[in-house]
Amino acid sequence: MAAIASGNVSTEEVLPDERKIDMDEEFKKLRPDETQFSTMTDRLGSKPAIREKVNWIEQDLFPRVVQPNAAGLVGDTSIVLKPGNGLYVAKNDMLRNMATSEMMKITNVATDTLTVLRGQGAIGASAIGATDKFLVVADAQPQGSDFPAARYAQRTLGFNYTQITRTTWQFTRTATEISLYGGNEPAKEAKRKAVEHKRKWEAIGFFGARTYDSVGVTPEFEPQGTAGGMLEFITAGAVLDQAGAALKPVAFDTWLMKIYPYGTTDKVLFCSPLVALNMAQWNRSGMGAQWAPTPENIHGVHVDAFISGAYGYRLPVVVKKEWAEFGTTGFGALAVLVDMGNVQQRPLHSTSLYTNQQPIGKDSYAAGYLTESTYEIAIPAAHGKIVNVGTPVDP
Repeated sequence: MAAIASGNVSTEEVLPDERKIDMDEEFKKLRPDETQFSTMTDRLGSKPAIREKVNWIEQDLFPRVVQPNAAGLVGDTSIVLKPGNGLYVAKNDMLRNMATSEMMKITNVATDTLTVLRGQGAIGASAIGATDKFLVVADAQPQGSDFPAARYAQRTLGFNYTQITRTTWQFTRTATEISLYGGNEPAKEAKRKAVEHKRKWEAIGFFGARTYDSVGVTPEFEPQGTAGGMLEFITAGAVLDQAGAALKPVAFDTWLMKIYPYGTTDKVLFCSPLVALNMAQWNRSGMGAQWAPTPENIHGVHVDAFISGAYGYRLPVVVKKEWAEFGTTGFGALAVLVDMGNVQQRPLHSTSLYTNQQPIGKDSYAAGYLTESTYEIAIPAAHGKIVNVGTPVDP
């Protein structure tokens, strides 16, 4: 028999399942999709890989700067170069000391030891400093000379391995049939997993390691490769270590000076919010413009700011907001300079959605994304990173 009530009927007298829930159909995202590096490399276009290891060849022009191994006197006609520098010079080459402007003519090369004529031209001989650098201006061959020995800079091989990533989800069949706020499953979860899958390749692009295990691990015991990211390829000479100190404009510009001569000028700086905070404090005039917020897009990605310094280029700055999760040390105090002209995706198997992956006869639904790809990151000297940036203080 039904229960009997009297008086007003309040919300509490209505059956709980009779009341509709006031639910916003749009779910709020704690972490938005911030995969700018993946998006940029998507826009640059990819080149399909044809096997699990991708290779590329890098080449440079013949070196033209050499250094002495020690200081020398004004009258010294025998100069020892740093080990290996003797390969860059030959008899009849003209050397200009870039510290004193003195010109020297090489009359003989024995490994790294040069015999030279000092004070060639209008500028006289000067003492040689241990840190001086010599520019190999050009050779000066005598009339009727024989064919000089050919020399060339050897090409180098760059390589990376493909990595397989899988992002999966699974529901009971019943869970896919009922009505839910924000849309039904599994379509709703598929959208979220697509973002998570893309975030994996964003992380690989920066932090991945280049490895290959031909034996593999249990239970498959099959080959397993991992793709190297930016940190794997950046050379030691392109690293600025702030050792916990705030980042200053002069240090930043000096660091850029080491990197911009190499590769292309199409470079982008990806930085943590802490590094962006440092740069936002800068206020300088002249060729080095201050932090300049802008709504412009570069390679299909919103750029948070531009900053220019050495060379006068406008350098796009993308703030990796999710790196704030790492705190104020380690990757939370990191900036990575990427030469976009020397980075490319190399998919062996482009991202694919595989549906109905549940076992036959099981009352469930399983699906997932699978990608096997890698990054081609050429010319390591054209990229760079800033590490251990400290927190700025008010002036």
